[in-house]
Amino acid sequence: MIVAARRLTPVGYALAPLATWATTGLALLCAAQSVFFLSAILDAPVEMGYRQSVTPDRLMGRMNATMRSVNRAMIVFGALVGGVLADLLGNRSALWISVTGLVATATGMTFSAVRRARL
Repeated sequence: MIVAARRLTPVGYALAPLATWATTGLALLCAAQSVFFLSAILDAPVEMGYRQSVTPDRLMGRMNATMRSVNRAMIVFGALVGGVLADLLGNRSALWISVTGLVATATGMTFSAVRRARL
C-alpha cells in the first residue's frame, strides 16, 4: 500500500502544472488535490503502523520525534528550494521538477525492501 500510494502522489502533482485559467484548469486542480489526498490517506496510516510495529517500545518516542523533526525540516527546505526554482524557472517548471522528484521517490520505494516487508 505504501508503494502504491507513493506511485499515486506524482500523478496528482502532475495535474497541477497542466492547469490553466480556464474552467478546465480549476477542474484539473481539484482533481490534483483529490488524487494527492487519496494518496496521503492511503499512505500515512499504513506507513506509521509499519514504523511502530518494527520499532521497539523503548524507542517509540524517539522514532516519532525524529520522523516529525525530519518531516518538518524537509518542509522548510522544500519551500525554500521550490521558491527559488519557481523564481528562476517559473511556476510550471518548478512543479515539473517536483513531479520528477516524486517519480524518483516512487521508483526508489518500488525497488526498496519496503515492498517486500511483512509483519
